[in-house]
Amino acid sequence: MLDPKDYDPEELRTLAGAASPTADPSDESRRWAKPVDFLGQAEARVMAAQLGDVYYLQAAQGGAERPYLPSMPEVGPGARLALDWLQFLVTVGGHDRAEEALEYYERIQWLGPDAAETLTDLLPGLGVGGDDPFEPSHHRTSLLFVARLAALR
Repeated sequence: MLDPKDYDPEELRTLAGAASPTADPSDESRRWAKPVDFLGQAEARVMAAQLGDVYYLQAAQGGAERPYLPSMPEVGPGARLALDWLQFLVTVGGHDRAEEALEYYERIQWLGPDAAETLTDLLPGLGVGGDDPFEPSHHRTSLLFVARLAALR
């Protein structure tokens, strides 16, 4: 069995992308001052990876025209992916905010009327969620879901 204590903490931080930008390992200032220093870098990496995924998916479908998702894909994985996305929205913001987000995505033409209606009809069947407002990172995640669903069409 692997034991994390058997590994050098600095090596683990480096592998996780948490190594400080300083090149000199003997320099004590090379360590992150606070966890938020590393978390900001990690969030930026996740954001860049998500946007990269969107671009790859967009290229796979030959570019993107609005609305990005005019209607829902008629394949099994599309239904599961749509439910995962809706559960994400409900978990963060609850049913009302999830519905508002879908209306917003239709207004900015990420979703066509058919896709928005289908997704909105699925919302009542999902469990209880949070009550947090959506942040830009939540909308980026939604765009990734839209791109993946559009790629399945």
